[in-house]
Amino acid sequence: TALLPAALGIKNGDVKMIKNAGGVISHPFGSVIRSLMVAIYELGVKEVMVIAHSDCGACHMKARGIKQETIDMIHYCGVDFASWLDGFEDTEKSVRGTVHAIVNHPLIPSDIKVYGFIIDSVTGKLTKVNVE
Repeated sequence: TALLPAALGIKNGDVKMIKNAGGVISHPFGSVIRSLMVAIYELGVKEVMVIAHSDCGACHMKARGIKQETIDMIHYCGVDFASWLDGFEDTEKSVRGTVHAIVNHPLIPSDIKVYGFIIDSVTGKLTKVNVE
């Protein structure tokens, strides 16, 4: 958990961190946007960094024993499994999508600057993602 603060040169209390699996906004009016709004409107946040990490652990579900049949069963229960786990296979695509979701959200002020990055899970190196 110290990798990101070390990479950014920050300490506890310097920033408002919102963490979730995959760094995605799964619902346009869910807890991530609500937390961003509190950070912006109550805490005065002016910049947002969307940071996903390389080699995301959720990418390895099948390797850890989740069978395709289980995934198929979840799909048949009405869950679009690929969409639900969107972002775990293409980290750059996920970061771009999350940045765009924030920038284009009707409740996020247009003057908020939003950036996308990928942090190397081993070295802590941050790589900026082109979100254009």
